[in-house]
Amino acid sequence: MMANSTLIDTAYDYINTQIRTGEFMPGSLLSENELSETLNMSRTPIRAAISRLEHEGLLVTLKNRGVLVKEISMKEVIDTMEVLYLFQMQAIALLKDGVVEPDLKHLQEHLNRQLDAERNNAYTQYLESSMKFSECLLNVMNNGVIAKIVDAGVKQLILFATINFKLTPHEPHYSANRLNQSIYDAIAAGDYDRFREIANESYAHNRQRMLRMSRL
Repeated sequence: MMANSTLIDTAYDYINTQIRTGEFMPGSLLSENELSETLNMSRTPIRAAISRLEHEGLLVTLKNRGVLVKEISMKEVIDTMEVLYLFQMQAIALLKDGVVEPDLKHLQEHLNRQLDAERNNAYTQYLESSMKFSECLLNVMNNGVIAKIVDAGVKQLILFATINFKLTPHEPHYSANRLNQSIYDAIAAGDYDRFREIANESYAHNRQRMLRMSRL
């Protein structure tokens, strides 16, 4: 049982990573036989791993056709952005009222990694660091339930951004660097009204951009 569980975890980690790095793109069909050959294991742990990923909403099994990598719903992305925006507003209120203190040290570290990633054209590092910056801002609320929701939302946005990068590699993709730099500068200056203004403008801009994309 332990060996089988290990094989399932191995298969899960492989397929999950391939999806989240854009190697298995939405709309593509996966074959249990091919995955079995690639991972050098039987189809049983492959099937169990696929079942886990179906439960997480990343895959769907199509009878007599294979396993489909699910398309990302633009509505779900917009809803996720809205939830994170509302949490951000709450975090700003707590910071402004002096209830909590910002973690400037770690915010600066995440921002520096973002900026380094753009210079080195390391998009995955950029995405991870920019999302860590956002998570660091929201962690001031010290709420475990919110942290779980944020973690799920961050994974969703990273997946969407990764796929968008794969589809449009020649378009600019490092806009969060300028955004997070301006947020950091506002926080470091203790100007939480400016932070709120930046957050409002960013949310409105990104929501309109997502709505335009959904109509294309």
